[in-house]
Amino acid sequence: MRQRWMITAGIVVAAFSTGAWFSTVGQGPEMDRYRQARLFERVLDLVRDHYVDSIPESELYREAAYGLVQQLGDPYSVLLTGDDLERADERTSGDYGGIGARIDVRNGWLTVVSTLPDTPAERAGLQTGDRIVRVQDASTKGWTVERAVNTLRGEIGTSVAVAIDRAGRENLFTVSLVRSRVHLRAVARTAMLPGNIGYVAMDAVQSRSASELGTAVGRLYAEGMAGLIIDLRGNPGGIRDEAVRAADLFLDPGAAILETRGRTTADDLRFVDSLPQPWPDLPIVVLVNGGSISAAEIIAGALQDHDRALIVGQTTFGKGLVQTQFQFAPDAALRITTARWFTPSGRSIQRAAVDIEHGQEAVDSASQGPVFLSSAGRSLTGGGGIIPDVMVTPDTLSDRERLLANSLEADLGLYRDALAAIAYESKTNGAITDPFFTVSNDHLEEVASRLALGGLAIPDSIWAGGRSIVANHLTFEIARYVFGTGVELERRLAEDRQVGEAIDLLGRSGSREELFEVAGSPLPVAAPGQG
Repeated sequence: MRQRWMITAGIVVAAFSTGAWFSTVGQGPEMDRYRQARLFERVLDLVRDHYVDSIPESELYREAAYGLVQQLGDPYSVLLTGDDLERADERTSGDYGGIGARIDVRNGWLTVVSTLPDTPAERAGLQTGDRIVRVQDASTKGWTVERAVNTLRGEIGTSVAVAIDRAGRENLFTVSLVRSRVHLRAVARTAMLPGNIGYVAMDAVQSRSASELGTAVGRLYAEGMAGLIIDLRGNPGGIRDEAVRAADLFLDPGAAILETRGRTTADDLRFVDSLPQPWPDLPIVVLVNGGSISAAEIIAGALQDHDRALIVGQTTFGKGLVQTQFQFAPDAALRITTARWFTPSGRSIQRAAVDIEHGQEAVDSASQGPVFLSSAGRSLTGGGGIIPDVMVTPDTLSDRERLLANSLEADLGLYRDALAAIAYESKTNGAITDPFFTVSNDHLEEVASRLALGGLAIPDSIWAGGRSIVANHLTFEIARYVFGTGVELERRLAEDRQVGEAIDLLGRSGSREELFEVAGSPLPVAAPGQG
């Protein structure tokens, strides 16, 4: 009984001894900085000394720092440490130490999806469909992609040995790869489409993206390109200054590109085009959707405001905020929102958080907002992403893809394995020689048979609606295995409704003015200078 009293008394004493302190907490604004610092130190001391579980003081400080950033309520402000910082830097620079191969798991084995240009994997002759069955004498059976990435990446200059099982070869063979600096190009997918329409996809806005974009467009232009499609769909953004440099490629000197406004004068900036554009007469369509974010929206917004490109697709994400990264230790940095950005016409495209939570449905309906004028006098809506000049939703096949995916659920791996096995056999037997091959009913029946062997039966209603989806998936898989990623891209683009609309618009236009006219959004006045 006496022991119980002592515990209770201790709590009462603690309450009285801290009561005066906590009575000041509610005063809010009148608490000076010293008092607030003392509050933090006192709480930290009490938690460190009296919390039921022992927590190292260093961990308490770290968690307090994470908590402070989290309490900002800003999803774009984040404290980065250790591996998280390393991964973030890799996404920004596109650089890492490794062998330069895209890897996936097929039929339980690590399989090469593709190799990156000028990398150890490409120089060693690794091919799509190669199975990596051993790494450093360890079997890779059952490995996850994450384990493969962690094992194959490493310090530049170190070696890793891989054993390869290749279609058409009787025996395994081993390749020793020396890890080097690998650059994941942001502009890795280009093609010349029917009608001499050039296609360039920018997958991110990272280090060297603008240079890669300029090189790709210049190469296609030299090949006789008559119109250009820049695909920013699914581009998650990245570096602000790279977005400015990318827009600079297509505007005239003196044209405004971007304005940022923050709390400090250092964040109040205006970016203006500085270089003449190399292709002033080239008609351009920019493809966007709800996955086009931030820096990608800077590019689309600048080209739309100056009537330099026709924007086609779906309304973009709507992130009009700038983050600055402050590195204060080798393994720690704070990435924090420091400014808002505005298009040349003065539009803020920042979407309200409540709209973001509702996803693509809210994105596509974002048509109400303040009206701004383009350089030529066209009306543009602000507040809620970049709204396309021509709205084009994806093909309705995507709805059937969702139905197919829902029917597969946890068996998606089995489905992908079935497609990969058929593609692998097609590469081995050499039966398919025409890049524009058509998947036969026998191929589709084989998919169904392989799924049935795995105990998976797709319902007739889904199979009937999804049969063409299965044919498309198998076509892309075979194209990559047999002919490479270039043919795979061409086959994918041929089935892309939004790309098809862009090709049609450009095919009926011989100039920028004609492009807007054909699209039903004519330029009200001549706009020679895009000021």
